[in-house]
Amino acid sequence: MKPVVTDWWKVLIIDDNKDVHAVTRLALKEFEFDGKGLKFISAYSGSEAKKAIAAHKDAAVMLLDVVMESDHAGLDVVRYVRESEGNDQIRIILRTGQPGQAPEATVIRDYDINDYKEKTDLTGLRLTTTMYASLRAFRDIVKLKTQGEALRQATRAAELGERAKSSFMATASHELRTPLNAIIGMSQMMHEEVFGPLGHDKYKEYIWDINTSGEQLLAMVKDLLDMADGSISAAPLRMEKFDLAEVVDDCLNDLKMMGRKGIEARARKRSDMVLDADRFAVRRMLLCLISNALKFATKPSNVEVSAQRRSDGALWLTIRDDGPGFGDADLDQLTRPFASIKDGDIATGSGLGIGLSIARQLIERHGGELVLENREGGGAITRLLFPAERAPV
Repeated sequence: MKPVVTDWWKVLIIDDNKDVHAVTRLALKEFEFDGKGLKFISAYSGSEAKKAIAAHKDAAVMLLDVVMESDHAGLDVVRYVRESEGNDQIRIILRTGQPGQAPEATVIRDYDINDYKEKTDLTGLRLTTTMYASLRAFRDIVKLKTQGEALRQATRAAELGERAKSSFMATASHELRTPLNAIIGMSQMMHEEVFGPLGHDKYKEYIWDINTSGEQLLAMVKDLLDMADGSISAAPLRMEKFDLAEVVDDCLNDLKMMGRKGIEARARKRSDMVLDADRFAVRRMLLCLISNALKFATKPSNVEVSAQRRSDGALWLTIRDDGPGFGDADLDQLTRPFASIKDGDIATGSGLGIGLSIARQLIERHGGELVLENREGGGAITRLLFPAERAPV
């Protein structure tokens, strides 16, 4: 038993001969495509055709006579459909009993039709074949237009989201950095007692704690904003040759100025410590990793920074600490943003897990690798591996 058809393809029959309508309906009575039958809408003149087209914009196929109330009525309908209605999806099959009135070559060239048939040649089988081809083309066009519209909507939504994000980033950058810079600047002035003594040594100690905390919070805000706006993964790298040991020293000095005293540098200044890389990116990686190590070390002096060239010419830059180390189950997750956020982490000051993610993205953009290991006897080892082409001898 054939399945019951519950949906339809609309077919417009435009012809001034009622017998043509009847024969067409009879020939296609049992027609089915993609589980849908045919629903016929008849019109007997060009003017009626225009009304039917306006009322059935979802029609799939039009079987259109040329000569009706005038010798070119059907051709006028074609122009109306394509130009006035802007309907480019309906398949127009021109049927004519007087081919001399509308020569095939001229009509195909000058009018946007999809097929041209002489009525005497359009048997039931050929009509069925033509209908299959036309409906298949209509279905595919509608699908492509639907997908295109969905893509346009997604693109518009993405553009709106990008504009909203850019606006938020600009506002966040201003609203967060401005008061933080004020806190840092004023606390530094108070620590230096620019306007006179504070009166008690503890005040000076607390002020320095405020300054240090402000610096750390400002660095965290910068990392968050950089991760959010994609600058870590998209900003162009500016390659240059420089002494790695000098960059290490600069990072350690910066951290000491932020109150991180007693850090030991084990990077020896030798001629083979040259890197061909983005100096700012390397400095950013180092600050992220050293700051991360300082959070867990028992004291700053137990954080070590060292560099070593491998036999294959690659260069290891290693940061060690004597903290609790990495959980074996967490090693694969730690380089993802926010991976370390847990209830206990906030209380112990372990941060948002952004530093490792930033370092991983930047070293991978240099063709290198970030390696996390646990240290024998306790502690963590974080290594930046620069490939040989980035570490010229």
